[in-house]
Amino acid sequence: MDRISQLPDFVVHHILSFFDASNGPPIELVRMSVLSKTWFHLTASFPILDFRMYNFRPQEQEQESFYKYVVYTTSRFCHQNVTAHRLKLSANIEEPAELDVINRCVERVLNKGVRELEIEIINLSDIPKYRLPNTLLSVSVLRSLTINGCELPSSLIVDAVKFKSLIQLRLEDVSIDDEVIKYLTTSCPLLQVFEIRCCPGFNRFCVHGHQNLQEVRIEYYTPIESIDIEAPNLSRLLVADWDQRGAPRMNLTSCKNLTTVTYFGHPLPNSNGFNDLLSNFPVIENLVLVTQYPCNNLRLSSHSLRTLVLRANCDLEEIEFRTPKLVSFCYPFNRTILWPLVWHSTYLKPCMQIYPGDHIDTLWFQKLRQFLDKKNGFKVFNLFIHAIYYQKLIDLEKLKAIGLPPYELDHVELQLEAHEESSDRITFLDAVLWCCRPRSITLRSSHPLTDFEEQSDLVKFTYKKLLEQEDKGHTNVHIVSPSSSKAKKHFRGLVCEGKAISFIKEQGTLFIN
Repeated sequence: MDRISQLPDFVVHHILSFFDASNGPPIELVRMSVLSKTWFHLTASFPILDFRMYNFRPQEQEQESFYKYVVYTTSRFCHQNVTAHRLKLSANIEEPAELDVINRCVERVLNKGVRELEIEIINLSDIPKYRLPNTLLSVSVLRSLTINGCELPSSLIVDAVKFKSLIQLRLEDVSIDDEVIKYLTTSCPLLQVFEIRCCPGFNRFCVHGHQNLQEVRIEYYTPIESIDIEAPNLSRLLVADWDQRGAPRMNLTSCKNLTTVTYFGHPLPNSNGFNDLLSNFPVIENLVLVTQYPCNNLRLSSHSLRTLVLRANCDLEEIEFRTPKLVSFCYPFNRTILWPLVWHSTYLKPCMQIYPGDHIDTLWFQKLRQFLDKKNGFKVFNLFIHAIYYQKLIDLEKLKAIGLPPYELDHVELQLEAHEESSDRITFLDAVLWCCRPRSITLRSSHPLTDFEEQSDLVKFTYKKLLEQEDKGHTNVHIVSPSSSKAKKHFRGLVCEGKAISFIKEQGTLFIN
């Protein structure tokens, strides 16, 4: 007995939503539609319309097959008395006739109503960009709108926009001007997320009196003059100056909840560096700063900043902080790391996370040691180093000749990802313990051949070096598994991922678990 077809339509549609459309049209839906009139109705009224050309399998006449599928599916759907939950359309345009097909199908769905619309059109010839139909402006149930590579409806400023339910608006490669930005935000009273990515034509981003706006993202290749936002609930801001000409003027003083800021680019010319940028955010708590600006000294001052991710064209010794509340500092070499990776042990004391890539050598350790000694208002208690390559780069004798005592830390965590011999890892670990004297240390690795057994050379060396740092006869080193009760008690919030082993300095006898 076919019990599924006896279920309510919305339940069946929820089941159908699990079909995978990532590799082309869901063949299961097509097959099921011919089973009976009931199943034809159920599949025809399926409210998730996903048309992404790049997911169609490569074949002859792929472009033609794609558009036939779009026409067939939207035609069936629009004969049903339902509203679309989602319309996602991504297509390449080569002929004007294809623009007509897209416009006809999109307008059909818009007339029925749609809650989420995502449309991306890529022109592969010199034909004009696709202009969205004016019908879009009357879709009152629309909650999320993403437009990429299209022109906005021609009657946008003339007709009343009925986006009374819109929560998310994302525009990319869409020509807009200052008035369009004001008009859109004014017409969307419930808007929470507004993103503009590489949209030509505007010079000022101005939003006033918006009560629900929470997140703004602005990316541009041509300089903009100013960002002026009056939104009391704005909490996140991203500005990406890909042109690298300097940050625009900003007026965000009324945004009392703006605590998270991400900035890609240079400071303004003839300014006080990035301190002028930070002065725009008096209550900032989290900052991601990515810059290739050549500077001999990078100063950051904030009385509220708690988390900092910094990727800059300067060394550690060139960085100065005046950030008394800072508890987390992430210094990645790889630009793809924008937010700190998971700090496996949760601490209340300040931590520093470093991702040096393949830049680990003797000089790097010297600079790290000097940074830890700086009196800059940020005292490091916990240190995490994600090491990738470190073979034959460290001159231990040169380090030891410097004569600096190891910096005292509560905890050190090392992620050893290199596929190196045990001797190379031991050299790296020896340099780390020259630099600092931790009360505990955790070694981690996702490499399957890493040996953290108790009798391995790496474990025995770590145990020996930690003992040498303390007064003999007064301190023992406990070797524990991260899954042990002792480790869980010592490292609050410890996350066990991959292979790991921990060493804890304590008074008492040797403990191995």
